[in-house]
Amino acid sequence: MNWTPGRSAPLWAPDVRLDANARWLRQLLIIPLLAIGGGLFAGQIVVFGEKDFYILDSGQVPAGPKDPARLAFFEAYKADAESEAPLENALDLVSPPEWGKTVSEVTRGRIRFHPSFPGGFACRIALEHLLPDHDYILTLNGNPEKAGNGLLVSTVPGNEKERYYDFLIIRTDGRGYYDSGLGVFLRPGSYDVRCYVKDTGDFKIVLYRDFFRFEVK
Repeated sequence: MNWTPGRSAPLWAPDVRLDANARWLRQLLIIPLLAIGGGLFAGQIVVFGEKDFYILDSGQVPAGPKDPARLAFFEAYKADAESEAPLENALDLVSPPEWGKTVSEVTRGRIRFHPSFPGGFACRIALEHLLPDHDYILTLNGNPEKAGNGLLVSTVPGNEKERYYDFLIIRTDGRGYYDSGLGVFLRPGSYDVRCYVKDTGDFKIVLYRDFFRFEVK
């Protein structure tokens, strides 16, 4: 399928990549992590928490965390990203039913991921036609009856048996697009979870994927 040079490739194209302009980051703060304003837009990110992450393609690759388990995951994801290993599984992200909200009829996303990875979840998330220059929260959400629920860090208000993990705040570009490879550090085990994209303004879900499985070794 043809697409116009200078624009992001469509979500169904193989090896979706950021265009050159989208790679410019607004503001870099080394702590040793790299933070950008309120949200994040980058090519490859290793995530240890909503405000604890490392951008790998920022021009200066950070040394990584000191904790041995976190460092092992950091190095494993970095090596995987550098090798451009294909992500075997791919799923669509769609506008939710009545319990969420629809940004537009053409808003959509796609998540590609390894079904198994050492130390965490290795994926790439591409989003289209969200609000431009807007912050969104990426979330994994469990279910008490499904695998991995007890491995997520937070409890759902009003339903203490159900757990979730808001793992990163991202920011769309001026067209409402986002595209990034993500390595998300997680506890070992089997997961059968939902993926949500939530608006930071009202915390409503704007895109989601119903339950899907992966393994953290």
